[in-house]
Amino acid sequence: MVDEDKLFNLLGNETRRMILRMLSSGPCYTTEIAEKLNVGQKAINEHMRLLQEAGLVDLYVQKQSRGSPRKYFKINKSVRLEFFIGPYRFDTSLAKLFDGDFKKLFLEFPQLKEFEEKVKKSRHIREISKLSLVFDSLNEEHAKITQAKDYIEHKMDQVRQQCISVCDQLGLDDTEKRIVLEIVSAGGVVSTKQLAERLNIGEDRAISVLSVLEDKGILLTQ
Repeated sequence: MVDEDKLFNLLGNETRRMILRMLSSGPCYTTEIAEKLNVGQKAINEHMRLLQEAGLVDLYVQKQSRGSPRKYFKINKSVRLEFFIGPYRFDTSLAKLFDGDFKKLFLEFPQLKEFEEKVKKSRHIREISKLSLVFDSLNEEHAKITQAKDYIEHKMDQVRQQCISVCDQLGLDDTEKRIVLEIVSAGGVVSTKQLAERLNIGEDRAISVLSVLEDKGILLTQ
């Protein structure tokens, strides 16, 4: 999976962002992208290679009634890219969409079972108006879930703020504070390698600070 710096560099390019906007409306082939963006096909090929390597775009080949098969690109439907910037959190994630046990999910959230049935029925509905009603119901549920998610994230920020306050009371320096906050945010278990990568410090430095925190009785290393 592509790391955070590569993601920012990748999406920092305007042409690649324009390509993703195009693909969000449906698959496109290389020549089509080059013509619509007025960019050389060689440059487009390089952009598509980078997007593929990052896991954001997929390639498939489709036969044509005339001529050679054509290569199409589409946004990878199995991933979701999210950026989160908050008072006590900065995070970038490129994760696979949920593909687990829906039965378990329906037990925890019974209301979602109703939407599952509606979407199944919509596959056989030709009238756009009925499809719009299904989407509208899903949109309303999404708004409710988003509100609940916002509340939970607000509470998570409060916990992080409390953690920082405790660290200040203990007189921890910035690196010690950042490590404690990262461990708390990770649920209490995180490797030194992960700490070093997330905080952009050497692994030896992370080990040294963890040792100091353990001596102070603040953390227990495993």
